[in-house]
Amino acid sequence: MIRAAFFDIDGTLMAHNLGAVPEDTLQALQSLKKKGIYVFTSTGRHILELDELGISPLGFDGHVLLNGQLCLDGERRVLAAAPVPQEDIRNVLPFFEKKEIPMSFVEKDMIYASFIDDRVRMAQKAISSELPRLGKWRGGTVYLVNVFADDDAVGRLMEQMPHCRVTRWNPYGVDIIAKEGGKEKGMEQLLKHFGISREETIAFGDGENDMEMLEYAGIGVAMGNAEEKVKQCADYVTGDTDKGGIPSALRHYGIL
Repeated sequence: MIRAAFFDIDGTLMAHNLGAVPEDTLQALQSLKKKGIYVFTSTGRHILELDELGISPLGFDGHVLLNGQLCLDGERRVLAAAPVPQEDIRNVLPFFEKKEIPMSFVEKDMIYASFIDDRVRMAQKAISSELPRLGKWRGGTVYLVNVFADDDAVGRLMEQMPHCRVTRWNPYGVDIIAKEGGKEKGMEQLLKHFGISREETIAFGDGENDMEMLEYAGIGVAMGNAEEKVKQCADYVTGDTDKGGIPSALRHYGIL
């Protein structure tokens, strides 16, 4: 029996060609809640971005944020956290301060960038988001580093961040997170808190950073608009986000 459902945001809940969560998906979320099934986000996004997108008021029971680096309950209390080691942040700080590579540092309550270029603009436009504000690192805890650069530049950064790994979220940007992080790790923490087994979960995603989550869940569903390698690791491939993909998969498994 499914007791919990996890949803990626971009390209899964959010149809960016519509600029919104499709109406049939909203109805499916409400039906799950009426059945007593927990609903969670599982995203590379910050909670402030969920507010910006209008996702937060949908009544989620908790959030796996920043690709699993920060987990909150429905009241936004921190349940688990896996920050980027400060040693690694200090190692890449010269790239940030000298504005060599466009990147953002993501803390619990803020996101700030080194500088803005066309690649940053394209990345943010692709996910219907505002540009991050500019800022300086003042020693705070960083949970994720967004990097808006090609693979060569990312490789240069990773040479300085031995305790971290990379996960890509769109063609223009990657997330750098602690090695022990990941969406599946965040799922594990939320399930432990709510007393739910992984076999009692279904998860939906479309991107490379969703693959481990789909493999970890009892049922992993790839959206029809997902990358091919994401589809290959899923238990089921449903329709596109804007074509009823989520409610269709829930009906397929008899959850709705």
